[in-house]
Amino acid sequence: MELEKMKNLLEGMSDRIEKQELLTKNLIENVTSEKYHSKLNKLRYSEIIGAIICYLGAIYLIMNFIKIDPLAEKIFAIIAIGLLLILPLISLKSLNGMQKITISSKTYLETLNNFEKRKIKFQKFQKLNVSLGLFLILISIPVLSAIKGVDLSKTENFWILTFPISIIAFLGFSFWVIRSYNKSLESTEKLLAEINN
Repeated sequence: MELEKMKNLLEGMSDRIEKQELLTKNLIENVTSEKYHSKLNKLRYSEIIGAIICYLGAIYLIMNFIKIDPLAEKIFAIIAIGLLLILPLISLKSLNGMQKITISSKTYLETLNNFEKRKIKFQKFQKLNVSLGLFLILISIPVLSAIKGVDLSKTENFWILTFPISIIAFLGFSFWVIRSYNKSLESTEKLLAEINN
């Protein structure tokens, strides 16, 4: 009789321990998921600010399209407007894909593999955006000079000083952004790796 009571007591304790482990595991997954999305939201806010700037630039070009006179500059303006509308969509869509990852210790390896694939895709899109952004600057120069009615060939020190400094500043800022994004993604990946521990 006492042996039966001990057996029931041990089974009851075992069930409670299993339930406690499951609750702890779920709690860890929820906290990790919140931290994961919080880190990615920081990137999202930066991208949203960039998207707003791009859309304002596109609106500015559309509103001043009538002032652009030569046909070549009009074609450049159309390309610039297209880039200003498309670049933010590329970034936000790739970032949105990373935020849709389901975090679960049951599929830990799948979660890490999925994150790694989406991270690489996001990084490729960021590099593409830098290249297209540089192209955007190059085609925007004649467009903006046409809107302002400025002849760049008569502007003193534009090609020698202003243009190279603008390109260097753009590239410096772009590489700083990419580096900070990569650091943020690395810390997010470390956070995911903690699920397994």
